[in-house]
Parts: sequence; C-alpha cells; structure tokens
Amino acid sequence: MDVPAVWKVAPGADRQEVEDLVGRLAERLGIETPEVKGDTVLLPANYITVAETLDEVEPGWRDGSLITPPEP
Repeated sequence: MDVPAVWKVAPGADRQEVEDLVGRLAERLGIETPEVKGDTVLLPANYITVAETLDEVEPGWRDGSLITPPEP
C-alpha cells in the first residue's frame, strides 16, 4: 500500500461492525486488512477507488457510515 489515508471511525459506531466493514473492504481492494486503531483506520490514499469499493460493500455509506473519509 502506498502512503495511506487516515479514515475516521464514526462516533458511537459499533467496533465489530467497523472491523467487519474494513475486512470486506480490504478483501475487495485486494489488500491486507488494516487494523482499526482507536478511532482511525489507514486505507489506501486513492479516495476514488476506496469510495467506489465502499459503495459496493456498504451501499449508503456516505449517509452516516461506520467510517468517514479523510478531510482534504
């Protein structure tokens, strides 16, 4: 993985659900499952690829997802 981007775990999100989502996302992206550390998870820096893959594994993620994208 190139330099990663820091995605945030949504406040109050269920830890197991976040880990399950990150696992499905990593599998679909073909990367090793990143560790959820505290309220962050490191994902590939290519936002478009990650966002499109999230659309596949977690439709509607943009409307109150378990994780939120990095701020520009």
